[in-house]
Amino acid sequence: MAKTSRQIVMLGVLLLACFCVGAPAEPSAIPNIGSSPPCFGAAARDPTHPCNNPRLRLTVQPTPSQAQITPNTPCTPIKATINVCTFGVPAAQAASTIALIGDSHTWHWRGAVEVVAQALDWQGLSSTRSSCPFTQGMTILPEPKRAGCTKWNRDVLRWVGQHPEISTVVTSDHPGPVVASRGQSPLAAQVAGYLAAWNALPPTVKHVIVIRDIPYMHEGTLACVERARVKREDAGLACAVPRSSALHRDPAVMAAERAAPRVQVVDLTNFFCDSRLCYPVVGGALVYLDYDHLTRVFATTLGPFLLREVRKLMASWH
Repeated sequence: MAKTSRQIVMLGVLLLACFCVGAPAEPSAIPNIGSSPPCFGAAARDPTHPCNNPRLRLTVQPTPSQAQITPNTPCTPIKATINVCTFGVPAAQAASTIALIGDSHTWHWRGAVEVVAQALDWQGLSSTRSSCPFTQGMTILPEPKRAGCTKWNRDVLRWVGQHPEISTVVTSDHPGPVVASRGQSPLAAQVAGYLAAWNALPPTVKHVIVIRDIPYMHEGTLACVERARVKREDAGLACAVPRSSALHRDPAVMAAERAAPRVQVVDLTNFFCDSRLCYPVVGGALVYLDYDHLTRVFATTLGPFLLREVRKLMASWH
């Protein structure tokens, strides 16, 4: 798909700055940018266009220690009643405005959503709070954290209501427990909390995109990756985690099935896992910042594939 030179240049600078491959267009059209090798990162697991680069077998980029000090994709704070920053294209140039809302498992997707926003001329507004999923359920956390999350969720809904330009909300949360009512299972309480939050969004929000939560590694996985890297071993394979233990049930996805068609799901699990294992290094890119958060590098390489899935969803939008 044709892109303007402005989009190509802006996204090229972004991706090169964080050692990433990826593209503002469809993955098959522009498989890599700049000096990054072919098949780097998520491209190595693209089920539509299989890609293999044997030279990346021993690569780990960034290293675990580098990942710890690499900031997330840039997002410029703006004046608002809640914590909000902006990314994507400037408001004056935007074809649409989206809001990225949730806990740190939403925050770590911003590198991928930035790629989508640049490609589709979206202005992105981001409000995230660690350990606070976007839910109307009361999170089971010690005080004052619990009260803080409840207030943040209430304030986010009020803020979205004050911004009718927001047509789409993107979210992805760690499925933390919430208080269940009498006779209600913990899972049912989580599902109900998500449904209530989405139902409370104003009608100006036409679409909610739920990105399925990622597989989880073990707490010792990054130490394993570092040992394998030093020994010149295939860290992705040596430190892989069984899919059966890495991939958990996602109540937000279950809730989305009940809230369709307004709420839709993107599931990118196959870029992390095959039928048996989930990998901490994919196509030479370090996937995990810790045991359950993405690195900026890998998130950005997922961008073209998130774009592909979002385009599929948009085909059904009216």
